[in-house]
Amino acid sequence: MFGLWKGLHFSTGPETVTELPRPRKRPKQSRSAELVRAIREACLQILDQEGAERLTTQRIADVAGVNIASVYQYFPNKEAVLAEVYENQLAELADQASAEFRRIWKLSSESFEGTLRAIIAMEAGFLYQLYRMNPDFYQQYHQALDVRERVNQRTQAESNPSWADWFSQFLAQHTGQLRTGDRETQAFLARHTLEGALTAALRERPEALGEADFREELLALLLRYLLPER
Repeated sequence: MFGLWKGLHFSTGPETVTELPRPRKRPKQSRSAELVRAIREACLQILDQEGAERLTTQRIADVAGVNIASVYQYFPNKEAVLAEVYENQLAELADQASAEFRRIWKLSSESFEGTLRAIIAMEAGFLYQLYRMNPDFYQQYHQALDVRERVNQRTQAESNPSWADWFSQFLAQHTGQLRTGDRETQAFLARHTLEGALTAALRERPEALGEADFREELLALLLRYLLPER
C-alpha cells in the first residue's frame, strides 16, 4: 500500500526563509533618517506604480532622488530595502488591526456568523495586501513577516487577550448556538483550520485570498464544523 506513494512529488511552494535581509546600518541622525525614509518610500512607490519586476537598487535611487552610493550606504541590496518596507507595512497593518478588532469585538456579541466573516476578511485581506506588494519576496519570507503574530503582540501590549484566548471566549459566548463538544478543542481546531487554509492559499492559490467566493467557502467550512447539523 505504502509503495503507491513512492516516486510522487508534492509541491510545497517556494522555499521559505525565517530570517529577513538586514540593512548595513541604522540611521542615527535626523538627516540620515530622512534619507532612509526616502529610500523606503521610493521602493514602495515603484512596487505600487511600476511593479516588482522594475525594482532595482538603481531604480530606487533614481525615484528617491539620491545617489546609488547612498542606498548602498544603508542597504546591501534591494532585498534589504524590501525587508525594511515590509516591516513598516506590518506596523501599519497592526495599527489597522487594532481599530478593526474594536469593531469585531462589538460585533462578536451581536452575530456569530458575522464575526467569523469579519475575521476571515481581515486576515485574508492583510495576507493578500502583503502578497501583492511583491509576490516572490513575500512568499519566500512570509514566515519572518507573520502579520498575525505582529497583530497578536500589539493586541496583548494593549492589555487585551491573545488571539487564542479571545477566540475561546468568543465560542463560549455563543455556546448555545454551537454543537456539543469540548469548547477548547473546538476552538483549537477551528483556529488552526482557518490559519492552515489561509497559509495554504498563500502558498498554492494566492489570488484566492482576494476572492469573495474563497472567503465564503472558508466561512462555510468553519460554520459546518462549529454549528449543529440542521
